[in-house]
Amino acid sequence: MNGIPDILSNAKSDVKQNTCSTVNTIDMDFFENTLHWIKAELFEAWFILAFGVITSLGGFLFWKIGTTPGSQSLLWPLVLSGLIYAGIGTGMLVSNQKRLAVFPPLYEQNESAFVKAEKARVEAFQYGYLVSKIVASVFFSATLFIFWTTKNAAWQGIGIGLSYFALAGLVIDYFSQERADFYYHTILKYLH
Repeated sequence: MNGIPDILSNAKSDVKQNTCSTVNTIDMDFFENTLHWIKAELFEAWFILAFGVITSLGGFLFWKIGTTPGSQSLLWPLVLSGLIYAGIGTGMLVSNQKRLAVFPPLYEQNESAFVKAEKARVEAFQYGYLVSKIVASVFFSATLFIFWTTKNAAWQGIGIGLSYFALAGLVIDYFSQERADFYYHTILKYLH
C-alpha cells in the first residue's frame, strides 16, 4: 500500500494549494490542528481499510487451508467483520478527502462559524465511543456465553468473530477518541 504515504504528503500540499495567503499565521494555528485531525483520520481510514481486507482474506484462508471444523467455521465471521471494517475505512477516506477540499474556503469565509461548526460536529459523534464500548461488552459476553454453552464449531466461530470485531473496534476507537478529545480541547481553547 504505497498509497498511504502519498495520500498523507499530497494532503499537505493540497491544503497548502487550497489555502489562500489571506489567512494569517495566527489564524492558521487552529486550522493547522484541523489539518492534523484530517490527516490522522486519513491514516486511520487506510489502516481500517487494510485491516478489513486482511481480515476478510484471513477468513477465506482459514476456510480454504484449515483442516479442522473450527478453523473452517471462521470463514463468514471474519469475512463479514472484514467487509464491515473495509466499508468503514472507505467511508472515512471519502469523507475526509472531501473535508480537505471544502474546509480551507469555509475557514477563510468565516473563521468563527467554521470553529463553531467543528465544535458541533465533534460533539455529535462523541456518543459513538460509548456505543463502541457497549457493543464490545455485549459481544464479549456473547462470546463467553457461546463458549460456555456449546462445542459447536460454527457457533464458536461466530463467537470468535464477535470478539475479534469488538476488540478491533475498541483499539480503533481508543486512538480516535484520544485525537477527538485533543481536537475538542483545541476548539474550546479557541472559542474562549
